Order: sequence, then C-alpha cells, then structure tokens
Amino acid sequence: MDKLIPIVILFGIVIIGFVSKFLELGDIRSRYEFTHEYRNKFINFINELFTNHNFNQSVYHELTEKVKEMQYELGADGVYAYVQDNLKGYATNNYELLVNFLPETRNVIRNQGNIILMERWNQAVQYCDDMFLRHLGTLKLAEEKIKRSLKNPFSDFAEGVKLIISLPVLLLKWFGFISAESSTKIKKNPILKIINFIVTTVSFVSGIMAIVMGWNAFGALIKSFIK
Repeated sequence: MDKLIPIVILFGIVIIGFVSKFLELGDIRSRYEFTHEYRNKFINFINELFTNHNFNQSVYHELTEKVKEMQYELGADGVYAYVQDNLKGYATNNYELLVNFLPETRNVIRNQGNIILMERWNQAVQYCDDMFLRHLGTLKLAEEKIKRSLKNPFSDFAEGVKLIISLPVLLLKWFGFISAESSTKIKKNPILKIINFIVTTVSFVSGIMAIVMGWNAFGALIKSFIK
C-alpha cells in the first residue's frame, strides 16, 4: 500500500495526459474539416466568379460570416510577415490575406477589363489556396505527431502535468475572463514551457523515488529537506 499511492498518482497523471491528447486529436480533426470545407466553398465561389462571372451573394455571406474564425484558425499559415502594395501605395507587416482579400471580390465583375487588377486578384486567389493547403498540411502534421506520442507513457505524463499546470488558465477561459486567443498565447509562453519542463522532470523523478522508497519514507525525506 505504501508504494501503491505514488503508482496510482503517476498512473493518474498519465491517464490525464492520454485523455488530453485524445481530445486534442478530435479538436485537430474538427479544425481540419472546418478548413477543408471553407476552402472548398471558397474555391467554388471563386471559380463561379472568375469563370461564369457570377457573384454568388449567399455564398459570399457565408464566407464573410466565418472569415474571422477562419483567419484565426489559419494562424501563422494565413499571415504574411510583410506586404508592399504598390498599386494602393502602402506597406504593412503581419498582413492577414484572407480577411483582406475576400471583400475585394465584390469588385471583380465590374473590373473584368482591367488586366492589372485581374492579374492581382488571380494571384491573390493562388496565395489564398496555398494558404489553405499549407494549413491543412500543418494540421495533418500535428495529428500525426499526437498519434505517434499517444501510446508513449512518458509523453502522456508530460502532457498530464502540462494540463494540470495550465488548469488556472483553462478555468479563466471557460468562465469567460480571458479569450481563447489569450489562453493560447499564455500556454505558448516560453516561461510557462520552462516551468512545465521543470515540474514534469521533478514530478517524474519524485514519483519514481516514491515508488522505490515507499510513500512514507519518501515523505520523511522531503520533510528532512524542508527542515
């Protein structure tokens, strides 16, 4: 019984990590489907616009309603570090391609004779499609990475510790005190990652020591250090 307690604790953290990864895997698949469906709808809308010269208002509304969500989902895959537009006379950093290009499609039909604008929009469409494909690849890579680590108990343990440490942030997000974006930024903070690594290492070593020594003996050892 003395050695059973640390075993149960370690096993419990591993289970927490496994479940967390499993849920994350489902989330990634959901995000993949969302991106895939949005891309298909976007491509169909563009093909109808450029080939048949028909601006599908209802599809445009659907795309626009979800454009912010899609742009957020794309993350770094949908942002250009630097863009210089000589036609409009501006240069900007962190240019969000999709959210800026979509409203411009309203002007395509009445500017069909403008070779410069049409070339510009065709290029933007290609960039957007590349952006979608790039993000789909990113999600596939993330899915494969989680699948590979899913049955790794050491990785599951680390994930379990990470979830426990991040619990205050998750609670703040669930209760609406911070946004999902802020929550993601906090969890990706380098300092938090260092803390996760230290706590994971110390927890794992402590758990092994507790199993070898026994819970009571390990507790006595900790007390001796504190004193």
